[in-house]
Amino acid sequence: MTTRAVLFDFGGTLYDYACLAPGDRECWRALVRWAGIEADEGDIQRARREAMRRVFHSYAPRRFYLHRDLFRDAAAGVLEALGATADPAHLERYRQMQWELHRRDFVLRDGVRDTLEALRARGLHVGMVSNIDDDQLEHLIEVAGLRDCFDSLLSSESAAACKPDSAIFAEALRRADCAPAEALFVGDTLAQDIAGANRAGMRSVLIWHRDDKPPPADGVTPDHIIREIPELLSLV
Repeated sequence: MTTRAVLFDFGGTLYDYACLAPGDRECWRALVRWAGIEADEGDIQRARREAMRRVFHSYAPRRFYLHRDLFRDAAAGVLEALGATADPAHLERYRQMQWELHRRDFVLRDGVRDTLEALRARGLHVGMVSNIDDDQLEHLIEVAGLRDCFDSLLSSESAAACKPDSAIFAEALRRADCAPAEALFVGDTLAQDIAGANRAGMRSVLIWHRDDKPPPADGVTPDHIIREIPELLSLV
């Protein structure tokens, strides 16, 4: 069947989270300092990893949640692990600092803009489907300079569903005005992107950047695996 739409995940797919890691570490150090805690980098990062693991596992089974709540709970968990109570004013200051540093550090993966423009030039609907809150999506799209590259932008907040829930994929297809078999979905996670797209009946594309190992064989199989975003142009 002819492809009429290409739908993308955002974080991890069009940009590498690693580009934001230096700024995130700065923000964690600042949050801990504002709370009056003296802790070295190793202690902060251990507390962060444990808090993120615990909070993510508590949120993951939910079909819908706000990411601002998830990250607020994780930040509070870090401070609690280091012996402090979270101050709402500090949490908001932390969030604003994080967003400011996104502007400094954000980098798209190679070939993203050219590929998006080429897909639209072929008459395809180009959409984004991201597990993200509305305000953060607006912020990162502006930082990325990609607003003019998309026909539709769908956050989990707007869909009231988080991937891999079927509702967010159904809404993305409605906005693209196409049947599932006419859409290609591109993402970097098997459990959220590929599993959800497969269940929705779309052709799925896993973007895999690791050179040291293949994707895990955990029962979720993408239709295609690519290493770089421009490889999509050979699939449509």
